Amino acid sequence: MPVDPLFESHESLVDRKKKLSYTKILSHLFENGSDSIAKLAKQIHTSVPSVTAMLEELKQNQWVLEKGASKTKSGRRPVNYGINGAKKVALVLDVNLYQTNFIFINLQNEFITKTTYDINLEEPGYMKDVMKEIDQLIKFNGKPWAIGISAPGLIEVATGINFTHKGLNKDNKSLSVVLEEKYDINVFNINDTRASLLGEHHYGLAKDKKNVLLVNLDWGVGLGILHNGQIVEGSSGFAGELGHVQVYPDGELCACGKIGCLETVASASTILRKVKEGLAEGKATSLSENSEELILEDIISAALNGDEFSIDVIYEVGRELGKGLAMAVHLFNPEAIIIDGILKNAGDLIISTIKQSINKYCLVPFKQQLEVMISPLGDDAKVFGTKTFIFKKMMETYAN
Repeated sequence: MPVDPLFESHESLVDRKKKLSYTKILSHLFENGSDSIAKLAKQIHTSVPSVTAMLEELKQNQWVLEKGASKTKSGRRPVNYGINGAKKVALVLDVNLYQTNFIFINLQNEFITKTTYDINLEEPGYMKDVMKEIDQLIKFNGKPWAIGISAPGLIEVATGINFTHKGLNKDNKSLSVVLEEKYDINVFNINDTRASLLGEHHYGLAKDKKNVLLVNLDWGVGLGILHNGQIVEGSSGFAGELGHVQVYPDGELCACGKIGCLETVASASTILRKVKEGLAEGKATSLSENSEELILEDIISAALNGDEFSIDVIYEVGRELGKGLAMAVHLFNPEAIIIDGILKNAGDLIISTIKQSINKYCLVPFKQQLEVMISPLGDDAKVFGTKTFIFKKMMETYAN
């Protein structure tokens, strides 16, 4: 096999430009699925013979495959080329508050292996346990192409430091930097809500849309913003912290240290807290049979099975969330809102309430064409989005 054009050492300006052209081809094919030589030449502003030669080299190194011929009305049908999904396998760390998933995934979204490690993100030994698990997985799966870490919280783009969950940092270094130093591999951080939106934008409900909000209803409330086809990060990477907008100045203390944040009245944590308070007050509910080891899934299940108390709690959270989302709708004028996170499992119970609240608090022109929906991708959106983020960052690495 000839030397891979993306790894070959390039000293001259001509060679560096050529390498940039390879990454442009791969990036275009990754974004669009497949395309012909003529269209690729137009996209990257290069001649057809040059693109033909580059595709042949990429094909020999198994980066691309022939994907069949285009449909034409007459004449010779041009051959389409696409990414070889089996070429690279990445490792995605899907970090949640109470568990972390380790997923080896290839470029065509096929899971090679998936393991789940139950551990509280705030536990002192979190980072050590993560590396121990990665050690075992690499022994079994081999060294991945790169690692992507999807995690909740305020993640600074420049450093990868997580300002919310300090267990993801060590000695002023982010988990990504620590893993890079240990495994000599490229590691990238992305906020979990932004990862989910990236997955939806490439493979889900936001694929053919330009202005979308994705709400991550988990133990907190995150907001992913797709504006004019671009995902909004903000100057430091903190854009979209809807959960920390103050909605009740005289409200409860939030985990962030502020008073009356949206998260205090509209999150999975809120539901669990309100149900436990209701049980302590002797509220009539089927949940009282299992009150000592109550988890969120029990509450959602009880609500879906008609438990009135559970339905009321979820309704109240959905109402408050809808009020918060009405502000975001007025700011960004989206065409769709996608509901993600653990509370999406409540289905229409949460969706219908959010819709009612948005309908009440939004101006008419903003809500006339607005869709509110749950994606069929579910938790996979975040994994697919993190893999997409890895691909984009690796192309940038090769180009530079």
